[in-house]
Amino acid sequence: MPATAPARHDRPGRTHALIPSLAPLAPFEIVIVPGLYGSGPGHWQSRWTGLLRRQGITVRRVVQHDWANPTPQAWSQGLHQAMRACRRPAILVAHSLGAVLVARQAGTPALRMVAGALLVAPADVEQHTGPDAARVAAFAPLPVTPLPFPTLLVASRNDEWLSTPRAQTLATQWGATPIDAGRLGHIGNTSGVGLWPNGLSALLHLARNLQIPEDGIHTHKKTESRGPNGFTTPIAERTGTAGPFHS
Repeated sequence: MPATAPARHDRPGRTHALIPSLAPLAPFEIVIVPGLYGSGPGHWQSRWTGLLRRQGITVRRVVQHDWANPTPQAWSQGLHQAMRACRRPAILVAHSLGAVLVARQAGTPALRMVAGALLVAPADVEQHTGPDAARVAAFAPLPVTPLPFPTLLVASRNDEWLSTPRAQTLATQWGATPIDAGRLGHIGNTSGVGLWPNGLSALLHLARNLQIPEDGIHTHKKTESRGPNGFTTPIAERTGTAGPFHS
């Protein structure tokens, strides 16, 4: 994979210097889709929720009644409820099992307002063998067909829930653009990425490349180029927004 720069987490006094303009998000509603156990206050999804709302961006957050014992039916209802509240095209920002939920529901009428998706560290519910494997087993099998909307799939090189070869496979099957996030573990509650400015740059990159005609059908200006490992070079290296994804 391409070389990456040292980690740059948000710090007091320099956070704003790392955050690019959020203007590309203005036409959309952002729907946050957490994974197993939800996203705590320090999770980048929660930090993004506060940041975007302070900047006037509409953010909706999927609420599940049981974050520790997920079922496809119950979690699908939570996602559908959030989507019913949307009044403009939505960009889904999903993590872990939330990303799997989005992939499973992508072709349903409930997601017709989705303009694009940022899927971060999808949980490999088919091959993961960790202590929580049984909790997510009902979400298998994973979809093997392209998603109907433009998608970025962000994967970490040392994710215990998703190996690099499996991330490449899922990106190919789902028709997603794969993004190398460096070595960030599962990019979750304990990853220590803070506000994760490089992930935010990926979201902005996606938003800039979405085109929504008057008929509401989404299209995508696909400008990504893949490296020899199947992953794109870090987004920020090409956009000049926040530096390369870190390791």
